[in-house]
Amino acid sequence: MAVTAQESTQYANIYSTKPPVLQAADQYYGKMRVLAFDHTQSGAGDATSTAKLVKIYPGQCSVLLALSRFASSALGTARTMDTGWAAYVDQDGAAVAADPNGLDDGVDVSSAVAFSPIGTIGGAEVKRFQSRDGVDLEAQVNDGTWPDAATLNGYLIVAVE
Repeated sequence: MAVTAQESTQYANIYSTKPPVLQAADQYYGKMRVLAFDHTQSGAGDATSTAKLVKIYPGQCSVLLALSRFASSALGTARTMDTGWAAYVDQDGAAVAADPNGLDDGVDVSSAVAFSPIGTIGGAEVKRFQSRDGVDLEAQVNDGTWPDAATLNGYLIVAVE
């Protein structure tokens, strides 16, 4: 084996390539923003009831999932929660389907719990969106009702240009 000196793709694009290849602003020198949410369920909701939590910015936006946090009150025996997004329009005007468990799937919320939403996407730490009008991020309760007065709060950390 030999000693090596290598460059990341981003470093090479900016500093080694002539002319430089510009990086997306949300991924290189992006600004971190905190999108906090507080939800208290008003009236019981049947299984697959949803709550819109935040709307992320139009354009290019990276959600830093490992830094984001959700906290739920106890929702009852065998309840699970998915986190994902509503349908939206991408920057080219094409419809993107809703994915109610695109960020995390089947989190056990039978008792009070706090979690980072990284389960569905294989432990990836960043979910990137490119939208024309922004994207609604949602939570959905499965396997039973969403009890009246149950709470869900937390924050999503996003990088924007």
